[in-house]
Amino acid sequence: MRVHLLVNETAGNGNAKKANIALQQVLNELNIPFTCQKSRFPRELTTLAKNYANTKPNKNDILIVVGGDGSFNEVLNGIKTSDYPDTPITYLPAGTGNDFARGAGLTDDPRQLIHNLLNDPEPEQVDCGYFTANIPGENTGYFVNNFGIGFDSFIVYQSNHEKLKDKLNRLNLGNLIYGLNVVKALAQQNTFTVTVKTKDKTLRYGDAYFVTTTNHPYFGGGFAILPKADVYSHHLDTVIVEKPSLSKFIFLFSKLLKDGSHVNAPQFHYVEAKEIQVETKKPEFAQIDGEDVAAQGFKVKFKIDHFNLLK
Repeated sequence: MRVHLLVNETAGNGNAKKANIALQQVLNELNIPFTCQKSRFPRELTTLAKNYANTKPNKNDILIVVGGDGSFNEVLNGIKTSDYPDTPITYLPAGTGNDFARGAGLTDDPRQLIHNLLNDPEPEQVDCGYFTANIPGENTGYFVNNFGIGFDSFIVYQSNHEKLKDKLNRLNLGNLIYGLNVVKALAQQNTFTVTVKTKDKTLRYGDAYFVTTTNHPYFGGGFAILPKADVYSHHLDTVIVEKPSLSKFIFLFSKLLKDGSHVNAPQFHYVEAKEIQVETKKPEFAQIDGEDVAAQGFKVKFKIDHFNLLK
């Protein structure tokens, strides 16, 4: 076995750097040869992953991504746009949210991961989403978690552009930013109209607050917005939440945390299909696997796709 590491050391407020050190210690103990490439700027992992796949690696070559969901997204896009899009990917989650790892049942223990790989597992075909959109400079792409518009995206955008972010991260208080911006979003996020189309139906909601097309149950670091979603279901789910009152929002959030019964609320809707179109007119923020997109009106077509995962 030969291991190639692609690492984003800044992920998880530096947790990925620690995970990479621990993983390399295990590889050295077991005399497993490896190489390591670290990203130096956003989206570099996409280029590194594409270059790796284009070497046509064989079954003995193992690609391990060390980082967060954004890092994994970059690598996925590099692999899927390479000459060999079926190249398997292995993931050691070391980010802040790790929602894909949660949805796919992945270990964050470096020793356990290598133990699993030494048992020569077969790659599993796992779902991902593919989109085409009217986003300047990013009109196509793949995602493993979700593509959100509205409430969650407002929080992501404000948090990613918070001036105090780096200082708080150095103090291991980075999550405080998200908490503060949840409160800010509750006060400032307005409703908007969204049209959702599938092959069989067209739905329109005039009081949308939160719209996300998701590949598995989780968003925001472990919140199960749609418990029935599954990375092996071979379809995507678009969730639409209409704006509740503040007291109703708190009630629904408590239900989400407790037993998932928030899905029964009249403000909660979802559509599942292999292909879904989502359209909004009013400028809103969006997020793709936790990476923010500037406010605009969106017309996005989603399709289910897949990639090969070793775990």
